[in-house]
Amino acid sequence: MIYEILYIIPSKFSDSEIEGVEGHINEILVRNEAKVLKTSNLGKIKLAYPIKREKHGTYVLTYIEVAGVNLAKIDQDLRLSEEVLRHVLVKRPEGVSEKNYTIGTYVEPLTSEGKRTRGKRETVKEEAVKPAKKLSTAALDKKLDEILDSDIASDM
Repeated sequence: MIYEILYIIPSKFSDSEIEGVEGHINEILVRNEAKVLKTSNLGKIKLAYPIKREKHGTYVLTYIEVAGVNLAKIDQDLRLSEEVLRHVLVKRPEGVSEKNYTIGTYVEPLTSEGKRTRGKRETVKEEAVKPAKKLSTAALDKKLDEILDSDIASDM
């Protein structure tokens, strides 16, 4: 059966050391009776969250051909290896050809479902409202009469 292994190498290894780490991982695979078909370095990117205090990692995709009984040992060896932060081992479906992948930088979602977004609070400057001029009772009665007369005149 053909399987895909995607693993992350921590950023503590320099670009020149990455090839040595890939070779060591391939040795682990060969030791467990796996035939390495193809290995491709997908690049170094920022992780979505820190893993073992590492914020960046180099992603490597490897295609192997191995019997199913050896998968548990391969999985255990990769888990115990200090050169691998995380790995995933999946069976490649029959008839699916190998694809060339590119990985982009992780982008956080605009809003997460369970959390409220925090925006900047806008400070609104309240302008002092000037108090209106106080009217005398006589002036107030005069204004009310004008308003009522204009309403009655418009209705006719």
